[in-house]
Amino acid sequence: MRSSVFFAVLNLGLMVTAAGGQFASFGKNKVQYAEFEWQKMESEHFDIYFFAEEEKLATYAAQMAERHFADLEKKFAHTVQRRVPLVVYSSHIYFEQTNIIPNLLPEGVAGFTEYLKGRVAMPLSGSFPDFERVLHHELVHVFTFDRIARVLEQHGVLDFRPAPLWFSEGLAEYWSSGWASFGDMVIRDALFARRLASIAQMYYINGTYQMYKEGESICHFMADRYGLDVFEQLFANWWRGETFAEIFWITTGETLDSFDKAWQYHLRKHYLPDIAGSDPPSEIATARTKFGFNVKPAVAPGDSLSFYHFRNDQGYTQIVRSQIDSDETTTVVEGERLPVFESLHPLSTRPALSPDGQLLAFAAKSRGRDHLYIWDIGQESLMRDLSFAEIVAIESPSFAPNGRELVFSGSDKGGLTDLYVVDLEDAKPRALSRDLYHDRQPDWSPDGKRIVFSSDRWVGGRQGLYNLFLYDLEREQILTLSRGEHNDVQPRWSDDSTEIVFSSDRDTMYNIYSVRLEDGPEGERAATRRLTRVLTGAFDPVLMPGGKRLLFSGYQSGGFQIYDLDLALNDSSEVAWQPIEKAPAEPWSLEGLSSESRIARRPYERKMGLDIAQSQISQDPEFGTSGGIQVALSDVLGNDQYYFVLSHIAGSRTGFFDGLNVSLSRLHLGQRLNVVWGLFRLNDRFSSRFGRFVREKRSGIHIGLSYPFSRHDRIDTRLSLRRTEIDRQFEGRKLSGWLANNFVSYTHDSSIWIPTGPVEGKRYSVGLSQAVDFKSSRRFNITLFGDYRHYFRLSKRIALAMRFMGRRSTGAVAEFFSLG
Repeated sequence: MRSSVFFAVLNLGLMVTAAGGQFASFGKNKVQYAEFEWQKMESEHFDIYFFAEEEKLATYAAQMAERHFADLEKKFAHTVQRRVPLVVYSSHIYFEQTNIIPNLLPEGVAGFTEYLKGRVAMPLSGSFPDFERVLHHELVHVFTFDRIARVLEQHGVLDFRPAPLWFSEGLAEYWSSGWASFGDMVIRDALFARRLASIAQMYYINGTYQMYKEGESICHFMADRYGLDVFEQLFANWWRGETFAEIFWITTGETLDSFDKAWQYHLRKHYLPDIAGSDPPSEIATARTKFGFNVKPAVAPGDSLSFYHFRNDQGYTQIVRSQIDSDETTTVVEGERLPVFESLHPLSTRPALSPDGQLLAFAAKSRGRDHLYIWDIGQESLMRDLSFAEIVAIESPSFAPNGRELVFSGSDKGGLTDLYVVDLEDAKPRALSRDLYHDRQPDWSPDGKRIVFSSDRWVGGRQGLYNLFLYDLEREQILTLSRGEHNDVQPRWSDDSTEIVFSSDRDTMYNIYSVRLEDGPEGERAATRRLTRVLTGAFDPVLMPGGKRLLFSGYQSGGFQIYDLDLALNDSSEVAWQPIEKAPAEPWSLEGLSSESRIARRPYERKMGLDIAQSQISQDPEFGTSGGIQVALSDVLGNDQYYFVLSHIAGSRTGFFDGLNVSLSRLHLGQRLNVVWGLFRLNDRFSSRFGRFVREKRSGIHIGLSYPFSRHDRIDTRLSLRRTEIDRQFEGRKLSGWLANNFVSYTHDSSIWIPTGPVEGKRYSVGLSQAVDFKSSRRFNITLFGDYRHYFRLSKRIALAMRFMGRRSTGAVAEFFSLG
């Protein structure tokens, strides 16, 4: 018996690039927690794929897609002749499970267009108007890609010349919606913080939200400078230049550099006057956090010395407790490292404290749905884990004064978002509303009588605008608190239940406002006044005990910090009055849902379509001529994938059929248990890791299973049965037999990556494999392996990496291993 061993390798070094997995395949898992019964809906230009609970959403998507298709035909002076597959999901949680693309989808992705099959996939975020805007955005991508491909084809240009990302995303934003307050905030901040990227430097911010907004701003300026038809002319000239700069000069007669300077000058003229009446958050308030990303402050009644909030400064989101008068912070809940708190949703939800300050309530994703967690602050442990069968997504819990009930915003399987109340004793949610409107960010008044929330349940809500509303618990009635063509969001009560602070973009910049409830001569009325005049944006306001100070999240220099504002220094005498009245029951509807005659419904049929086909041929003086073709097929949803390879290796002593290589594999990803099987017949001569020639012929079958426990952990196993003939020329011996190869491994990966490699977290894999001649029961080899890596972040782009690795193989044909 021969053996080959190496053991205990330790690498310590400063990391700026990633080391690939040598013995194990690392990477996070895309888990299919839900099994969907897919259906298909056909309109004139679209095939819409959905599951049963999404029928209303799918019908709406079909009609809005046709409306925007007609709009884009005019703008592009072009039509897309193929049918466009549109896959809709009722929740971002379901959307993250899609197999259309292999990438893990972060929560900030609102949809994508995939170019191999031209598929569009997108979730409902709770807002139907916002869903329509994102759909319009993605259809601009469909038209852009098709228009460029058609122009190049018509002029005999074989290589595809894609548009720069800032232009394609900027044009999609420009043609899908009007200029929004968030765009103003990002551009204004980038300009004043000297972080604005020129067109030539756009790669520095590639893929970021700032790139989207800069691209949109450039497209606005381009249309103003050259006319609305400039984009049509650019696409018509796409074949005439190899770079966008060349195409731009041919179309406009101006260099891209000259246009870039004119655009930046225009921005300075437009935004510089704003500084006369506004200031950055740091000039009007005291920053209580200084490092990382900090949002959503929450304060316990009677506690004026500390606050709780979301923080992300090393790549993972946490809930921490910070002190008002010092830089001291304490981590309360570690998020995004373990399956129990896979995501804390820091951008869409907020934590809440019980009236006695002993309990912390927050929503987090776990095991394929959102859970409502109750954390015991004193015991530093999880007290309750609540999940509800019909509720997929949960946002912004708020305690009742009794400390036993909570109100939260929840989305059902169909994507409708409503307010729910749950009693911690029976854990049964009770819906306060049941309709298509996006009710969110509820806050329970300290006197227990009302719940304030933000919603699009008013006429302007059809355009995606939010106002404030009150839910009267005694009368079970919804009242209108604010009105206007603006967004009023993130309301919070004062201690005495007479005042509400909120964020609003009433002057195009998000600032903090206050509304006081009073009895007037004609009934109850609301008095609204402005509390801040920030240059960029102020969000998530919460009054400190006593109502004299205010905490808020402020946007400055490309990041969010939490600021402390003294209200006595920012009091305003400008007050706007309006009555508090009963809200209309149905201010707007999804028009056209009843006229479904042009939409056909069919059961989903799993049809394979071509993803990619490529071939290659080469000539080598030692190995001879080789060539082959590989083909990949999949269904529309990406759940079933086939891979076929046919190649030939020819040499001076090899016949044609002897040098033929064939393999077929099928991968099924539609369920939580991933299954792969395949057939193969391979014959090749190759160089071993030590530069020695080996020839091996293999024919057989294989099957593999992979079961993910969570995004971070999985178990893999594979079995193959094959006839093998090995010619180890460097040893002068030949081996043959019917081999059964099997292995099992456990893998964990919670690392965080940047483009250069992992910078935080850990990943490890351990496993066992063996090869046995099942005719003679002779063991060829048995191998035990392990690989552990840990990354310690030292700065934004530098980390310290530690790695332990070991492998042992024994048997008649032990495996050889090498380092490096």
